[in-house]
Amino acid sequence: MKKQTKNVILGLAALIILLIGFNAISSPSVSETDSAVEASLTVSEMNWDFGDVMMSKGVTTYEVKLTNDSETPIKITEMETSCMCTTAQIVHTDGSKSGLKGMAGHGGGTATLSETISAGETATLLVSFDPNAHGPDATGAITRNIILKTNSQTEPEIKLTFSANVIK
Repeated sequence: MKKQTKNVILGLAALIILLIGFNAISSPSVSETDSAVEASLTVSEMNWDFGDVMMSKGVTTYEVKLTNDSETPIKITEMETSCMCTTAQIVHTDGSKSGLKGMAGHGGGTATLSETISAGETATLLVSFDPNAHGPDATGAITRNIILKTNSQTEPEIKLTFSANVIK
């Protein structure tokens, strides 16, 4: 019996070592834009109020400017919202767009992103709020957040906040 227990323990230990080794081999390498940089983004508005948002008018969208005034590209590595009723997307000056991001884990979505704001670029963050997402009785004051994580050493996380008053 003791020999079986010893074999099981050795087998589990070998499996753990193999899994750790596989994870180290399959981890992506760090590129220049993944490395931490001293630059940070300038955000046109950190807080705003949609005011009264009528359910009958549906989704409302707000634009926030993200400016990289440095000479170094800044990478946004994650973007998520605090609630399923809110989504965000980055639109670059050339018209290219990031994937649409929402609440991480909701509907299978993740916060992982790989969007580079080039040196000197001003990109647009489109923030959309769906007043109907919580059902017909979900009225009243709300506050939501959009969180961006970057490779900036000076500002690795940017938290934007908006409010609204949902009415029928």
